[in-house]
This record gives sequence, structure tokens and C-alpha cells, in this order.
Amino acid sequence: METWRRLADGGLHWEALRARARILDGIRRFFRGRRFLEVDTPAAQGYPNIDPNVFPIRVEDPSGNASRLFLHTSPELAMKKLLAAGSGDIFFLGKVYRDREGSPLHAPEFTMLEWYRVGGGTGEVMRDVEELLVTLIREATGRETLSRGGRDIPLSTPWPRWELDDAFRELLGAGMTDEAGLREALSRKGSRPGRDESWEDIFFRALLDGIEPAAAARGKCFLTGYPAALGAMARRRTGRPDVAERFEGFVGGVELVNGYEELTDAGEQEERLALLAERHRRRTGQELPVDPGFLEALRRGLPPCAGAALGVDRLVMLLLGNDDIADGMYR
Repeated sequence: METWRRLADGGLHWEALRARARILDGIRRFFRGRRFLEVDTPAAQGYPNIDPNVFPIRVEDPSGNASRLFLHTSPELAMKKLLAAGSGDIFFLGKVYRDREGSPLHAPEFTMLEWYRVGGGTGEVMRDVEELLVTLIREATGRETLSRGGRDIPLSTPWPRWELDDAFRELLGAGMTDEAGLREALSRKGSRPGRDESWEDIFFRALLDGIEPAAAARGKCFLTGYPAALGAMARRRTGRPDVAERFEGFVGGVELVNGYEELTDAGEQEERLALLAERHRRRTGQELPVDPGFLEALRRGLPPCAGAALGVDRLVMLLLGNDDIADGMYR
């Protein structure tokens, strides 16, 4: 239902929109207070982000100068070009677009917060998440506790870090890249994988059915150390090339943020993006081009940095105690 009608019919309260505005103001104060520069990247791009699980929306270029444009699914490529040009620490707060989305936690158009710390690692970025949430919950409620699913989740203490491979071994008895072991573990639990299912399919099924509910039980949690095969733009862990320096943050069972240390090697990035584009083609039937300007920026030199993307509509939902992101959105 359109927002104006929901407001008129009482399905959406003005106070929810006012609270959302205060939260957006709080996000900007948080990052500006830490000397981050806010950047506003173009929504329509000639080259999309490539992810087998994300579907970009294609649009027509009204100027007729380009054969195709894509609404950005993330500002990542544009922001890394700015980082390579010497921007320093930056953040983006704005709309992004993804096709085939729609649920209480998904929408085709949603608000994303994305930020990058030059010289930082995942530890610093995870601390940003912790400090941002406790700052916003204090401003919104005067407390440091978030209520979700009938329980109070304190946000004032550091979040537990749970290495993903450890979680797989503890809960499923198999490592996260052990396809045969995961097939056997899922079969024991009554969820027998099909023969045509790939390791990636099995991994995500195990993650959604076994690991994420356990992370939810912890109230708040960072899962760390994802398979490198699922982090094509993340730096491989030193001494563990099969693991990426990547994390995801969960609050009350909601996946809220995804972050990693950035891959800065242009040659490796080009190879990994080519493999990712091929996986996307096999999985979706879509052929997506790799952005040559992004690769050129990497060749010029992307500084060591780490970044994260956070779903703002989910954050608003959590802070307001709602169950659907639509309850705090104008759409």
C-alpha cells in the first residue's frame, strides 16, 4: 500500500517516519564526528556489482549515449574508485536497488549505509558497528538495550566473535568447505541435499538452517572468516588462503551488516571477478560485464582498507521494535 494511504488509514504512524529521520541524522553525526567524508555516488552505473545472489535492475539511458545502465546494488565500486584517488575515510547513506527482492526483511529499493576505513581492518569496522548501534539506541530510547522477540539484548558490551568454520564444526561436525561432510550432516538432520546441488548451495542451506539460528540465540554476534570463494572482493587471510577476512553481524536473528578487509591486488581481483561473473552467468543466465574503470583504479593503487555495508531499514526496524522493514519506510 502506498505510504500516503497507510498514513491516512493509520497503518503507518508519523512518529515512525520522524524516528527514522532522527536515526538518519544520528548516523551522519556519528561518521562526521569521526572525520569521515560523506559521498553521494551515481545510482545509475554502466557496470553493475557482480554477485550470483544479487540481481541488478537494468534501466534505459535517456541520453542514448550508452547501451545499458544498471541501478547500483551497492556503491562499492564507485567508493573504491574514490579511495584509490585519495579520498580518505568515506561513507555513503542512500538508496540502492535490487531485483527479485520482497519480504519483511527485503525490498527492491532500500537504504544502505556503507563506509570504508583507510588503514583499518575488520576489528576497527566491527567496533564501528558496536559503537554506532549503542549510540543510536541511546538517542532513540535513552537505554543501551534493544528488545527483540520478547528478550532484551544489551548493546553496550562487545559483541561475541564466532569463527564460522568453528561454528560449522561445533554444530554440524564438518568444516564449512567440506562438501561431503556437510551433505552427510544435513542428511542426518533430515534435509538431504540433491545430487545437483553445489557446495555453495549446501553451504548456504547449512548456514541458514543451522548456523544463523545459533547466532540469533546469542542475541548479537559477529560471524567471522567466511570462505574465500564467497568473498571475491575480500582479502584472503594470511596463512589461510581458503578463508576471507570477512564478517557478518547479527542482532536478534536479523543479519544487519556485512564487512571485510578489501582486496587491493588488481591482478588477483580481476581473476576473482572473472570467476564470479562466470558463476553469476551459470546461476542466473545473466552475463554481466566487469567494470574496467574499477580495475584501472586498483592498478593505480587502492590503499589498505576495510569497509562494511549495513541495511538501514533493518536497523530502523530493530530500533523501533518492529517486525517488518515496511513499518519504518516511505514506499
